Amino acid sequence: MRFHCMPLLYVISFFLLASALFSVLLSLAPCFVKSKNHCYRGYESHHSFDVDKALHAEWMKSIPDDANLTSLSIPGTHDTMTYSLRNQVFQCQNHNLSAQLNAGMRYLDIRGRLVNDSIQIYHASMATGYSYTNVLLTLFDFLEAHPSETVVMRLKEEGRPLGNNTMTFEDAFNIYLHNDTLTSAGAQAHFHKHNPRKPFPALGTLRSKIFLLQNFPSKGPKSPYGVIWESSDMVLEDLWIIPSMEHLYMKWEAIENALKRAATAKPNNRVLYLAHLSASVGVLPIEAAAGNLNHTVAGMNDRTGDWLAETAGGADAGKTGIVIMDFPGRALVDEVLARNTALADRSAEL
Repeated sequence: MRFHCMPLLYVISFFLLASALFSVLLSLAPCFVKSKNHCYRGYESHHSFDVDKALHAEWMKSIPDDANLTSLSIPGTHDTMTYSLRNQVFQCQNHNLSAQLNAGMRYLDIRGRLVNDSIQIYHASMATGYSYTNVLLTLFDFLEAHPSETVVMRLKEEGRPLGNNTMTFEDAFNIYLHNDTLTSAGAQAHFHKHNPRKPFPALGTLRSKIFLLQNFPSKGPKSPYGVIWESSDMVLEDLWIIPSMEHLYMKWEAIENALKRAATAKPNNRVLYLAHLSASVGVLPIEAAAGNLNHTVAGMNDRTGDWLAETAGGADAGKTGIVIMDFPGRALVDEVLARNTALADRSAEL
């Protein structure tokens, strides 16, 4: 009896294995039979991965000088400098800083760690391989080539210092700003000094400038150096801990509420709205952005892009504030920037 049953068990096992393999290949099929622009590492999403195809290097040129920073709809990236990492726990981008800027990204999430008296860029415990100097020089080059633009930059101290240090993170920041042979001239030309007692500046004041969101402690006589992160000057959505893919709806609810709040808020040039589309604990960053491999759960990029398209012209069609993305795509950037049309039209009438 055992002799006759074994071949049947082998056949059943083979068909079960083949069926499972076919299901996996079927889930990956879009990345083989469609354009690969929207595919990355087997994940497929219409609003993800091809931000390099978005060409908006000077989108702010069409916005009038008197438009307040808080009235703009600004696309940006979360953990901006992680594009060279291959560990999926830490990688949040797949295109470099120059490509992001040329695509229209005007918010950057820069996370530095003090290492042997220099600021190196990290995501949590993982070094990205880039330095703060790399970031600044790329920004200076971009702003000099495109003086109509401004960049909102969050600078966060990402963890405790490493190595042998003789200064604090704030001390190092000031050296890059005032005394470093590579960066100080550009920093003096391009960093905007914000007075926290005054409203947010208009775009005309900020052109060719970096507007700092300070996410590190400071006590020097010239501090703060920008808007303090999570202060009353900001309305922030950043639900980044999600139990599992099945709970990703919780993240979408937080994003939708944040976008509606920004769109319907009365004009108030003392509050900056920021919404993170990213999540990185409980789910991988790429899963939160693009959904899972078998397409049973939609990612935040597709949900946000679809929502922006569906609400265009409706009650929720106001500004988005700053929309902060992982693995963004051209269609998502286009949808955010489309919310600036009324401002651009007003500029054309002047």
